[in-house]
Amino acid sequence: MLYTIATNLFAFVIVLGFLIFVHEAGHFLVAKLFGVRVLVFSFGFGRRLFGFERGGTDYRVSLIPLGGYVRMAGDIPEEGEEHAPDEFLSRPKWQRFLILFAGPAMNIVIAVLFLTLLNMAGLEMLKENEPVLGAVVEGRPAAKAGLKTGDRIVEANGQKLETWDDLKLAISLNPNTPVRLIVRRGTSELSTVIIPEKQMTEYGIAGVAGVQKFLSTEVGRVIDGSPAALAGVRAGDRIISVAGREVSQLVEMQEQLEKFAKTNVTVGIDRAGQKIALTLPAAGSSDSLRGIFPPTEIRKLAFVPAVRDSIDQNIKMVRYAWIVISRLFKMQGSVKEFSGPIDIARISGEMFRTGWKAVVYLMAGISLQLGIMNLLPIPVLDGGHIAILAVEGVARRELSIAVKERVQQIGFAMLAALMLVVLYNDVIKNFLLMRQ
Repeated sequence: MLYTIATNLFAFVIVLGFLIFVHEAGHFLVAKLFGVRVLVFSFGFGRRLFGFERGGTDYRVSLIPLGGYVRMAGDIPEEGEEHAPDEFLSRPKWQRFLILFAGPAMNIVIAVLFLTLLNMAGLEMLKENEPVLGAVVEGRPAAKAGLKTGDRIVEANGQKLETWDDLKLAISLNPNTPVRLIVRRGTSELSTVIIPEKQMTEYGIAGVAGVQKFLSTEVGRVIDGSPAALAGVRAGDRIISVAGREVSQLVEMQEQLEKFAKTNVTVGIDRAGQKIALTLPAAGSSDSLRGIFPPTEIRKLAFVPAVRDSIDQNIKMVRYAWIVISRLFKMQGSVKEFSGPIDIARISGEMFRTGWKAVVYLMAGISLQLGIMNLLPIPVLDGGHIAILAVEGVARRELSIAVKERVQQIGFAMLAALMLVVLYNDVIKNFLLMRQ
């Protein structure tokens, strides 16, 4: 328990701290490029611990290591005050726009860069990752929509689906919201509408459909010393029966093995056309498949394809992020769908304990979301400041200090209220998870 909490906190600091720091570094670099005097560039918040001064900037490390901040000269407007040429508000609007935009832009660049590096490093993926349905649970949304085992989902709300992950996202991001699907069944195509159920998951509220991915019963690898290894199961074998019952997909095989978890069980195997029977010892752990893993492959790309795939994946995530945001504006969503700091810490810890690639993948996703959220035209956020610049540009005059202050106050109050609600939901949800 203590180890879990410690790693959650450590991973949270690394993930969020780095991404917020990079965001602020974007503001800092572009401000310096345009000759704006930067007073403070801090890693962390709160009391200054140590640092140095160079070129009029205090480069410091502060007490709370969650990101950082940049303080530019003249970035707070005051009525009747003349601004020096090297202050933020003295710069032309297009330069102020670029300084404000640089923070979110850095987050987007990091998202693309991190996914590119993962593509080049290589990711282990299931060979069977197509949007093909395996088990369809009776009485759940998929069954109600007329979907059947073996159906291939080719489109969701007009978006082409290439992988099971695409389908999972389309379903999970639309709880209680109709999703129009194009389904390929055999040689024909049909259209249907599914309404995913709203369900609380360990990652927040999500839509669920009552389906599982189709995976064959082919053995990809066997863990040394596991019940399957002791029984003589080999990579390349295909499980055709468990305890006398035929199985054609992994979920059926798993269900049968779970029924006999505490006893030895006989499995029928097709090994290169030869039918044999092996007896698996009782499961001694929580591994319901007794050491059997489905086939996987290492997907490794060269630089140019890696960049192209990263950009495609990020565009896809932007599209899905917009779905979530638009659902809120249409009153179809809930703030409960947002993850708070406790959620982010827990998920960061889980990824940290999984391995560095999982952490980098998580950081790419969060970085993209930080970039998008900060570009929303909400006062206090970068997007809010950019929106004010746009209004002033169209009106060809500066808004009064009083108007700007009132807008900022309203925006801060709205954001603070949102954060309180998200934090409250975060605490309640994680408390319930701990009680389960």
